[in-house]
Amino acid sequence: MFRLRIMTPAGVYFDEDVIRINIKSTDGRRTILPNHMPLVLPTDIGSLSIKTSNESHQYFAFEGIFTFENNEADLMVTVIEREDQIDFIRAEKAKERALKRLEQQQESLDLVRAEAALRRAIERLRLRE
Repeated sequence: MFRLRIMTPAGVYFDEDVIRINIKSTDGRRTILPNHMPLVLPTDIGSLSIKTSNESHQYFAFEGIFTFENNEADLMVTVIEREDQIDFIRAEKAKERALKRLEQQQESLDLVRAEAALRRAIERLRLRE
């Protein structure tokens, strides 16, 4: 096992010993197990799963930084939500709004923001499946 701390701007979200974490990095999915080599990893918008000795949970996390060294891991993200905390109805509505904005393609529309909103909504909805 190794120690995992997840921090947000609001403070420490999670601080426990875990068996593994599966995380979405900017270059693909990574599974981190005890005694992994040291690393610094930029994370991407998407799901992550954590297995402790008692349970497994899925989370949605926004972009951040993951570090691992000497069986201590830190994940710093701006947003994290456990699967049972996600409002899937709200996520579905956000997806529909983003798709509508992208279809309109108005010159004043901030397409980058609409694409990011769509991506966040899709990643949240994947946890429902």
